[in-house]
Amino acid sequence: MAYGLTIEQMNTLALYISDPRSEKETDHPFAEPAVFVINAEGKVHIVDISNAPFSRPDLEALANGLAFVRNPENNYPIRGMHG
Repeated sequence: MAYGLTIEQMNTLALYISDPRSEKETDHPFAEPAVFVINAEGKVHIVDISNAPFSRPDLEALANGLAFVRNPENNYPIRGMHG
């Protein structure tokens, strides 16, 4: 988990950055939700970057997907190789 990232760090990760809608949210720009999953070889296996707080992935579905991906019997490759 990452918290308190600088604007430069958010840009490095290609995150969407928002300004607060009111002082009740926060007093500085912040990153919208994102998930990065690194596999055992140190490669990025899953990326989910959002531009809205209500589009976070369902954690149970993510956990089930990760279990499938990490099971060697499934031989699941990294996807999205052409873009």
